[in-house]
Amino acid sequence: MDRGFGPALVSNAIPLPQGKLMPGNTAHVMVVVAAHELPVYVEALAGTHPDGSARAVLIQFAYAVSAGTPISALLIIGPGVTRTSDRPKTAITWGMPAAVALPKSSAYLVSTEVVGQTVPAATTPLSPRFFRAYDNQFATYADRHWATEAGQWEYDYYDRVLIWYAWWVRTGNPEYWRRGTVDAIAYRDQFIVPNHYQIQPHNAALEGLALHYLLTGDERSRDALGQVATFFGRIWTPQLDCATCPYPEGRIQARTLTSHYLAWMINAGDSPQSWSALMATDVTKILATQRADGSYRFANWQWGHSNFETGLVHDALIKYYTYVTADPRIPVALKKTLDWMWATQWDAPTQSFKYLSDATSVGAPTPAPDLNMLIVTGYGWYFAYSGDETYRTRGDAIFAGGVNAAFLDGYKQFNQSYTSSFHYLFLRSPPVSSKKL
Repeated sequence: MDRGFGPALVSNAIPLPQGKLMPGNTAHVMVVVAAHELPVYVEALAGTHPDGSARAVLIQFAYAVSAGTPISALLIIGPGVTRTSDRPKTAITWGMPAAVALPKSSAYLVSTEVVGQTVPAATTPLSPRFFRAYDNQFATYADRHWATEAGQWEYDYYDRVLIWYAWWVRTGNPEYWRRGTVDAIAYRDQFIVPNHYQIQPHNAALEGLALHYLLTGDERSRDALGQVATFFGRIWTPQLDCATCPYPEGRIQARTLTSHYLAWMINAGDSPQSWSALMATDVTKILATQRADGSYRFANWQWGHSNFETGLVHDALIKYYTYVTADPRIPVALKKTLDWMWATQWDAPTQSFKYLSDATSVGAPTPAPDLNMLIVTGYGWYFAYSGDETYRTRGDAIFAGGVNAAFLDGYKQFNQSYTSSFHYLFLRSPPVSSKKL
């Protein structure tokens, strides 16, 4: 990663599938290169899968490497494995490690669900053609944006760090891992830390920050996330059900719940309440703002319903339902909103949703296809939950509109198109019986 050659400290974390390794069993992990076991430091990182198994392990060892010349190695884990050679931990004080040992199998990486549920890029559906166009357009525009925007925190809007790491998972290409790490450090050190962890939710791109910890073991990212999540709990959780207050809206609701989910996921911060309790409170308050027809209307939007912000809310509720608590209120609430949005907000000629439900001074009910990809996950998830093909059909139409009318030259629009839509590829494809919901 430092473009050099010769002896280097290899240091990074490797995500693990649920059930692979319990945190207390790190002695049963070894690294082997050319049939030789290496002296290695192994540490289970903070936060576990719901079954108590480790989400990721930090691996450190020394080896002579050359930039651009990969070396095959084996990470061997199991009860019959006993490591015979250790080394002390080297404190992580750098931004980019000198060298890393990364899994190269996208099938393996997807199985860890480190970025949530998705599919390898190689298995993206070939038909209809807009699915392949989705990945092809990403490759083209990702390189263009990286060429001029790398390492600048402003371009992390809608979580480009998450996008880079997700495409590393989907492809196994280490260049995307490198980009995610560069941009994560920039976002943390150029923005979050200088603002003393007190940021506005519209600039919260926290999932990439949590992933940076899980993929590098850098405690500074875990600490930053915990501090932001604690701040959101103090400032925003009390207001989440106040539709008449001047600030709350769907984006604030989604980013607050997501911050607490991520802090729970990696056991970050020092909250006066447990993250589980805070999330439960967030969810109850969010659902309390749903209208009888399924819409979410706020004074901040002059009582209009924002379709794309509701998509953000759905993504946060889906994470909570899938990985924390299968709250039975969530599928009911999602269906009501998804049905209302399709009946009243979908514009068939443009294959898109309206930007806003009603004409106000802050927006108009004009079609906004560049925001489709912030909405599509809810339809995919409800198809996976219910098995009702109606929602996959609608989801495919939303996805197609988002691909066909995407404005990917814009950095914000590029991020909006790819920050969560990769989940839909999983949700709409496998048999319903195979899903973990």
